Amino acid sequence: MNNHQSASEVVAERVQELRKRQGLTAKDLAERCRLIGAPGLTASVIANIESGRRDLNGRRRRQITLEEWLILAQALHVAPIHLVVPIDDDHSRYELTPEPPTPSHGLNREGVGWVREWIRGNAPLTFMNERIYRSEVPAEEWKSRERREQEGLEVNKKLLEALEAVGLTAAPKGAEGGEAESHG
Repeated sequence: MNNHQSASEVVAERVQELRKRQGLTAKDLAERCRLIGAPGLTASVIANIESGRRDLNGRRRRQITLEEWLILAQALHVAPIHLVVPIDDDHSRYELTPEPPTPSHGLNREGVGWVREWIRGNAPLTFMNERIYRSEVPAEEWKSRERREQEGLEVNKKLLEALEAVGLTAAPKGAEGGEAESHG
């Protein structure tokens, strides 16, 4: 990911990448958009989104709207997060704002992995008040997360019991060999 791409530029790049990967022309993608209720996303609009027509300062003339982002994700059969956050490099930085904050505290850039977790609702960004962030999670989501965590712990426990039942134990990392041992 280019270190100075806006969110709209990331979406445009990902739309073009996924469209081509799926063997679609801009016209094909526009037809998908029309069928899901967005006739305004024509082939020429999609071409303009992808090319990011620039002004004299090199900035996009028009940012991608929230509605376009959601429609394009539907038409390309991907989760919206996979258009707005790069999927290939969790260690690069993501531009959260078009300009650095004043005074600059580096708050406009965050690691891609953190941004993905923030968008998913799993973790606040580093500069956010975590108490406020967590207070807005719906109660049912908390219950669902707790259930999934408990189920995961139960599955791990059953797996360990099954390994022990057949005479295998997992040696802790750094132990002799560092691999599972067979007793038998």
